Amino acid sequence: MDTTGKAPGVYVQPIDAVGPIAGVGTSTAAMIGKPARLAAGVAKNVPQVVTSWTAYTNLFGEFDSSTPLPYAVRGFFENGGSLLHVIPVDSTSDLTAPIDALTRIPGVNLVCAPGVTDAGAQKALIAHCSQTPNRFAVLDGAQEPVDAGDPPVSPTDDTSKLLTTVKAVSSAAGAFAGVYWPWVVADDPAAAATAAVRTITVPPSGHVAGIIARSDTRYGVHKAPANEEVVGALDLSFAVNATEQGKLNDSGVNVIRRFAGRAPTVWGARTVSTDTAWRYVNVRRLVSYIEASLTDGLGWALFEANTTSLWQSLARTVTEFLDRVWQAGALFGRTAGEAYYVRIDDELNPQELRKLGQVNIEIGIAPVEPAEFVVVRLGLLNGSQPGRN
Repeated sequence: MDTTGKAPGVYVQPIDAVGPIAGVGTSTAAMIGKPARLAAGVAKNVPQVVTSWTAYTNLFGEFDSSTPLPYAVRGFFENGGSLLHVIPVDSTSDLTAPIDALTRIPGVNLVCAPGVTDAGAQKALIAHCSQTPNRFAVLDGAQEPVDAGDPPVSPTDDTSKLLTTVKAVSSAAGAFAGVYWPWVVADDPAAAATAAVRTITVPPSGHVAGIIARSDTRYGVHKAPANEEVVGALDLSFAVNATEQGKLNDSGVNVIRRFAGRAPTVWGARTVSTDTAWRYVNVRRLVSYIEASLTDGLGWALFEANTTSLWQSLARTVTEFLDRVWQAGALFGRTAGEAYYVRIDDELNPQELRKLGQVNIEIGIAPVEPAEFVVVRLGLLNGSQPGRN
């Protein structure tokens, strides 16, 4: 404060406040696919924002049974999605251009290419998400070719197209992707009014992306997006039983199941990571959310004097954010100390690093993992159990 011309006394000088870290978004989706048509002025490989089914049809036309995109978009909105970037393409055989377009869209969290089950294309989507903050790929499990009159191929056969593709895309980077199967049977407004069958089998990724958005809104990104009904699914292309799901679950396939009295239901929440630390979809997405929130929320510290005062401000800001994450139920621990820690000290920030302009913060968190298996120990009472008369 310049005190020239001022009488001796106490003066209050306002300073810019260091505000709390705001959590970033988690449920904005992007879809790559071939639409029925393009409205005037809409170019291929150029993302278009749509916020409703009507907005989509204005740009890309109605249902067309030759492409899964419109059915996936409908499934996204029916299941709770609200904001979607559509990247129209001529063909999904080469995703190079649409993935490049994705790199130029900020704020996208969920990436889908409905109906794309080629291992190479899925690897490209996974690589993109692993290299881009706060993104997760929602992938479709491969369908087996079905000949008329032949019984369906078992999805747990080691030669099945489903397992072969999943094994091919499984990797450490697979933490940034989940595979969902089987495909869903939905009504087909494109079918002729006189058609005997007015349903269509479509890939589940659009529906699942909407379910993830719905779960994020209702519960938070830390909640596993499973045990959630698929709105708009009339049936499934394959009825998976518990034995089959056991093998599929171990392989990283998130199965959609049919249960009595319920609509088809997402019954899995695993990634295709080979690292067990990143086994669950919600753990990976929670950590991505925290990373992105801290990246956005700590920008105020750039170019500040690298002093212990700055360290204390950073520690307070990060601690306040993680405390809110813990109180929301996203971190495991009866106390904040059990749920997370924040460390910024001389050991992490020696003089040689400070001279390089670095400030290092170490953060540890205990994410909540889903109760994937509930084990009940059941026995018969013989009349002499402790505490009973």
